[in-house]
Amino acid sequence: MPTPATVLLSTPPGQSKSADDLRARVASAGFVVAEHALGSAPAVDFDPVVVALIDTGARTDVAAAQTRRWRAELGDQIVPVLWIAAPEQVAVGLDAGADVVLARPIEPGAFVAQLRALARTQSTAARVAVRAAEARLLGDQLKKALAQLEREQEMARRVRATFLPRSFPQVGAARFHVCYRPRSRSGGDFYNVQRLDEHHVGFLVGDVVGTGTASGGLLGAFVQRSVVMKEISDRGYRIVPPDEVLNAVNQLLIGLSAGDDLPLVAMLAGVLHTGTGALTIARAGLPTPVYVPATGAPEVWAVPGPFLGSADTTYQVRSGTLNPGDRLVIGTDGMRPTGDPGPGGPDRLLEVVVKHQTANSSDFIDAIARDLLQHVRHADDFTLFAVEMG
Repeated sequence: MPTPATVLLSTPPGQSKSADDLRARVASAGFVVAEHALGSAPAVDFDPVVVALIDTGARTDVAAAQTRRWRAELGDQIVPVLWIAAPEQVAVGLDAGADVVLARPIEPGAFVAQLRALARTQSTAARVAVRAAEARLLGDQLKKALAQLEREQEMARRVRATFLPRSFPQVGAARFHVCYRPRSRSGGDFYNVQRLDEHHVGFLVGDVVGTGTASGGLLGAFVQRSVVMKEISDRGYRIVPPDEVLNAVNQLLIGLSAGDDLPLVAMLAGVLHTGTGALTIARAGLPTPVYVPATGAPEVWAVPGPFLGSADTTYQVRSGTLNPGDRLVIGTDGMRPTGDPGPGGPDRLLEVVVKHQTANSSDFIDAIARDLLQHVRHADDFTLFAVEMG
């Protein structure tokens, strides 16, 4: 059963008639009365108390000292204190810590109404205190959850970093350059270069779209490790064309997303013959790459292809040739000012490539990156990758 609302009645010893009168009025208002002798030392159990009522009588100094002591004992617990005192003692009661001071003679109806009003105030304050405690508990739990998320993201970042190559193989005249700027704790960009045989090299650039969670970074690492660009059998080996690479990853992601919505993955895969410069690429959702000839105007190499994991589809290839001094520049959606993975308007990549076309080697990629990063206003990873024939 709920604890009855109790009014703590404190009266001076020897004033039984006044105490009886107040006790009757408190009971008529529907409260249980607990007795306390004014100025007595025993501690009070304030848990059931909704109002502390003090009849000061002629002992105003004692009532003031008791009120201050109760306030100290209550701490953050809210219990309104109501004084009944002489008119000239109203200020004394308020200074001592009383919430309301009724001057004698008191009007019975006003007294009962004031008592109930203070009880409502105490009840409201008690509910607010409970909710505040719940909010603090929820806040503590949220802090722990965020700390755990931070630890998971840091672990994901470390795991993902182990999959990013520290250097690229040098095969024939082919050279590879990258500018990578992780802009979140987990991120989703990834890239890799693989030597396939004495003449062929495979490369890929990818991005887990629309996520900054630890799972996004781990999904990128998983996709990167799942890419197969050379198949070996008893009869030898076969270099897997870029469109087949994307088809295989697409089917893998569609299978993983059964029953769960996984983030979309954008990726470009390519195979380069380092002797002849013959290049084949396939694209899935990544911004269109830019072909930069040694002489002449750069151009966008449009290659259609939806995001991986979005539909059961196939991918097309585009073939070309990188002559000595030619480059192919590839970027993730982090190079866009808003980081928008959608098609939107034309990328600034072509414009910036034209501006820095004459720069040499890795300075070329660094110059483009500096120019693009000036306009980036988001927290997505930034990756710029270049294939070059020396």
